[in-house]
Amino acid sequence: MTNATLPSPTLDTAAASRWPERTALHLLGFGLVAAVLLALPVAPTDLDRHQLPKELTVHATVWFAVLLARPRLMHWPARGLQAGLLLLLAGSMLSTAMATNPWLGLRATGLTLTACVAFLLAHHLTARHGPLLLGWAVIAAVTAAGTALAQAWGVESVLFARTRAPGGTLGNRNFVGHLGALVTPGLFILVLTVARRRNAVLAAIGVMVVLAVLLLTRSRAAWLGALAGGGITATALLHAWRRGGLRLSRRRAALLPVAVTGAAILAFGIPNALQWRSDSPYRDTLVGVANFQEGSGRGRLTQYRRTLELAAEHPLAGVGPGNWPVRYGDVAPASDPSWTRGDVIPLNPWPSSDWMALTSERGLIGVLAVLLLATGLGWRGLRALEAGGPRGAAGAALLGTVAVIAVVGSFDALLLLPVPVLCTGMLLGGWLARADGTSPPPTTWRGPWLTLLVLLMAAVTARSAQQVTAYIVAGNGRALSELRWAARIDPTSYPIRIALARREPCRRARAHIAAVERLAPTWPAVVAVRKRCGG
Repeated sequence: MTNATLPSPTLDTAAASRWPERTALHLLGFGLVAAVLLALPVAPTDLDRHQLPKELTVHATVWFAVLLARPRLMHWPARGLQAGLLLLLAGSMLSTAMATNPWLGLRATGLTLTACVAFLLAHHLTARHGPLLLGWAVIAAVTAAGTALAQAWGVESVLFARTRAPGGTLGNRNFVGHLGALVTPGLFILVLTVARRRNAVLAAIGVMVVLAVLLLTRSRAAWLGALAGGGITATALLHAWRRGGLRLSRRRAALLPVAVTGAAILAFGIPNALQWRSDSPYRDTLVGVANFQEGSGRGRLTQYRRTLELAAEHPLAGVGPGNWPVRYGDVAPASDPSWTRGDVIPLNPWPSSDWMALTSERGLIGVLAVLLLATGLGWRGLRALEAGGPRGAAGAALLGTVAVIAVVGSFDALLLLPVPVLCTGMLLGGWLARADGTSPPPTTWRGPWLTLLVLLMAAVTARSAQQVTAYIVAGNGRALSELRWAARIDPTSYPIRIALARREPCRRARAHIAAVERLAPTWPAVVAVRKRCGG
């Protein structure tokens, strides 16, 4: 799937043959696949048993790739995109410094830093070595879809999601659907333009597996994102074809309806082990896509309205990356459907929209930075369409991918999770390099800046390793002795400290109560443990 007919930029042959860069390229791809598969068998919270090891894998992968590639000569994207990346990082750091829970802020900002570096690396490596990274992104998405399909057919594993099936190793059916939608535009382009027919058939099989799982997940955001991305990709590709220089055969085009038919057979023709509450779950999901009068649609609108109220109270820099759940109670009453007051963690760690998270957590600075990035990527994609030919095909994939991100992020969390963050960076950086065609001469990095980047990535990776180690030591969270050791390893972990605050005698619990009061002062579980010990 990697021998595409897209043009290879002008390469410095001696530099392109260096093994460290090619090793870094394959490391990024292999790391993304590993992040898809890794999860802890047990942990204090089911969500973090999937997300924390994936975060560590993503951070470590990008850090090691930077060390290997040593990109002192970097093929930079356009200046507007560079400005957007810098503004996003600077704004995130400023917002973190003012956050109620700076540890959540550092975790979210670290993921943003890794995403930006992955984008730059993908752009640089694709400009020098061709579209190999794009193939790796597709392989990772098909792997995630394969684990979800296996779970839907009754296969059991300690690494699979315990609820929200079929989530496979990603831990939630929506997460699998989002990742599938993210790679759909690129898969369509590969089917139509990849050089070898064998690879086109493999790409069509990938389309079949991904679409089958998209259907099975019943993720409305993924359905809408895939439709929007696929429609824009098809329209843009047709425009590029009319500009000339792009060969599209009817045989290749015929593979797509065959793949769609195969997806329907996999999803509905083979009995599965999914237990939906409704007798017609897929029809109900389709009918309810635009229903905002009741159910989850109404809950989303309520959450969005109150999140915007929170953003209005903190307009410039927001409440801090990752701090939406800590501050949502400032504007939402106890009757808000987002709350689950009986749980120690009463809210999802993010709102049901990337855009809401961005607006409330990073304020106008973050919104401006993302709009600048989206505008720059869209403009480069449109310019590639006007050029036509293989560059136009890459531009179509770039525009389709941006559309998926915008639509899915309007209804669910996409870019707040480690696997789609790395996949997005690889796809956007890779398709941008292909759409730009011949790259400008590489720019020399100054030594101090590269050293600073390596040190920051090392710190982010070390912090993530600390969190994962604490969860491994804590096990399932039932043994007090294991929880005590875990709290020593990561004293900033709310799930670990609240478990000790609830179960330890008050004499020993007071230190943990003080800790959780700093981490999430208004959450019901924190108020309850404070009252338990006479606070």
